[in-house]
Amino acid sequence: MKGMTILMVLHNAAEYVKLSIQSIRLFADIEELSVVVVDNHSDDAIAEWAREQEDITCVYMEEGELPFGQVVNKVCHALEIDGDLLIMDAHFMLTPQALGRMQALLYQEPATGAVGGMSNSFPFPQRLQDLTDYEAAVRWADGADGIGQCKRILDLHPDIVLLKAEMLSQLGDFDEELVSQEYVMKDLGFRMVLNDWDLQVCPGAVFWDMRGSGPFFGGSQTEDTVIERKWGMHYFSSFNANLVDLIHRDRGASFSVLEIGCDCGATLLEIRNQFPCAAVYGVEINERAAMIASHVANVQSKNIEEKNLDFDDHTLDYILFGDVLEHLHDPLETLRYCRRFLKEEGYILASIPNLMHISVMEKLLQGYFTYTEKGLLDKTHIHLFTYNEIAKMFDAGGYEMETVTSLIPPVTAQQETLIDRLMELSEGTSRHMYKTFQYVVRAKIRTSS
Repeated sequence: MKGMTILMVLHNAAEYVKLSIQSIRLFADIEELSVVVVDNHSDDAIAEWAREQEDITCVYMEEGELPFGQVVNKVCHALEIDGDLLIMDAHFMLTPQALGRMQALLYQEPATGAVGGMSNSFPFPQRLQDLTDYEAAVRWADGADGIGQCKRILDLHPDIVLLKAEMLSQLGDFDEELVSQEYVMKDLGFRMVLNDWDLQVCPGAVFWDMRGSGPFFGGSQTEDTVIERKWGMHYFSSFNANLVDLIHRDRGASFSVLEIGCDCGATLLEIRNQFPCAAVYGVEINERAAMIASHVANVQSKNIEEKNLDFDDHTLDYILFGDVLEHLHDPLETLRYCRRFLKEEGYILASIPNLMHISVMEKLLQGYFTYTEKGLLDKTHIHLFTYNEIAKMFDAGGYEMETVTSLIPPVTAQQETLIDRLMELSEGTSRHMYKTFQYVVRAKIRTSS
């Protein structure tokens, strides 16, 4: 193992960075450790404070606030950093053994190129939901059993990422066209996967987010253009936990899964995490996404509606459609086509957005039906579904819906009132039809009576 450098790039975060540095002094367990604070042109005098600290290297971006990739490249070259690099946001506090556990996992397997930790603010699977305060995080870390049950994922949270020196040496500089830390790290993650480096989550490494919850991520329009030009995608999906939860198998079971529209393979990778003996396959129309997914599964870059899949009849246990059916010209015909590949006891697992959600209804009543970049009215949606239309489609396709789960986010008091009025006006509807944002379906081939 080489030494480790903690790199914090911050802008106007004085109240947080002092506490973050204090936690590093208290709990760091790496012998060869250096801390570099990069003040990306703040105006809160944090650079003056950092320069007074004998155990910190401070770098100030005098030329103005720069894109994250440029900052990291400049600092790494200027300071000749050649060891493992921990990108750590200044809003986080360290807990016991976090650094040591992350580095141990980083070198547990030669192919591991990056390790992420756990936090109170990260999304699943890097979230610890039961942490109420920093003291609770410290206690949890003290009681953790080593590095824990690790798992491989495609997209580590960008605020806390430990990068292996060998991987950085091979892949070279960070992308300087990308502005945000999120997109710079996402781009690096894809480059890692294409070069057969694994990204791992270390459940035993805990970082407390002093903000309570992190910011909403999303690139600027310019940054979205850059990432789409480079990777051929304008947004990136995480794994679909709702579909994975519908696979009712023992961990050691052998079975086969095909995901239609597998994107970069995040869901298939999670299935491999939970079911190591499963055979996972994917079909993805986007060639560049399929290229990434092919490093975690057996993937064909094809259009499902062309009906040219290379599978034998009656060989698959599960076929997944995660937010895909609404993008097809003929989803019913696709479901019929897929029946031939399912075993007699096989299942279709699908998540489908609900057009009848109250957020759409209230706008429609005002005369608006505006398409968006993503969400219920994603501009790439071709078919729109309600519960009844979903039921009709599966029935016509020769399937029996075994379970249907409603995903229901909170609604406002005004929306609750509107639902009351709509229920008075409509016949044969249920309240959940207006509150469900997405339906999750588990369907099996209908046997003839």
